[in-house]
Amino acid sequence: MSKVMSAQEAISLIKDGDKIGVGGFIGMGHPQELSVAIENSFLETGHPRDLTVMFSAGVGDGTPDLGLNHMGHEGLLKRIIGGHWGLIPTFQKLVFENKVEGYNLPLGTISLMFREIAGHRPGVITKIGLKTFIDPRLEGAKMNERTKEDLVELINMDGEEWLRYKSFPLDIALIRGTYADEDGNCSMCKEAATLDSISIAQAS
Repeated sequence: MSKVMSAQEAISLIKDGDKIGVGGFIGMGHPQELSVAIENSFLETGHPRDLTVMFSAGVGDGTPDLGLNHMGHEGLLKRIIGGHWGLIPTFQKLVFENKVEGYNLPLGTISLMFREIAGHRPGVITKIGLKTFIDPRLEGAKMNERTKEDLVELINMDGEEWLRYKSFPLDIALIRGTYADEDGNCSMCKEAATLDSISIAQAS
């Protein structure tokens, strides 16, 4: 049976409460039609809702009209985990108004997290973030009062302090390809960059 489907059919696979890994960097490498389809479905039916979205780079252009900005609606999102937020004002607004949970983790660490999740490993262990806003002894990367769960923990190995960025399962991958076949294989031969796409697909 062919796996080729419309954007509407694809987003119908997303369930309320799903955790979504998102590919893209600014205006490239992101499946724009899927973000628009998710937005339209939510505005028309109220579903999907209470989603967790995880991305490394800012997927947008600073306006409400590109990339993840289409998903910036109260109720559609429950939690946002991102590296670069600068071009996603609709997400910023939700976090600043305390309407969703928000985490600002290092961009490169999120890229590594996708790989760790794909490998079913317990997370990224690194010194990146020690004694900064990321450190759980300070703010733990939490962006507002609504955000309570600790996604980063301080650990000690051989007498040295490290941070562990915890893994968690992803349900859905939103990635862009150039071509796809009926078996669901995607080629990225004419994309500007592959970015985190392979890791996100493997993690979901």
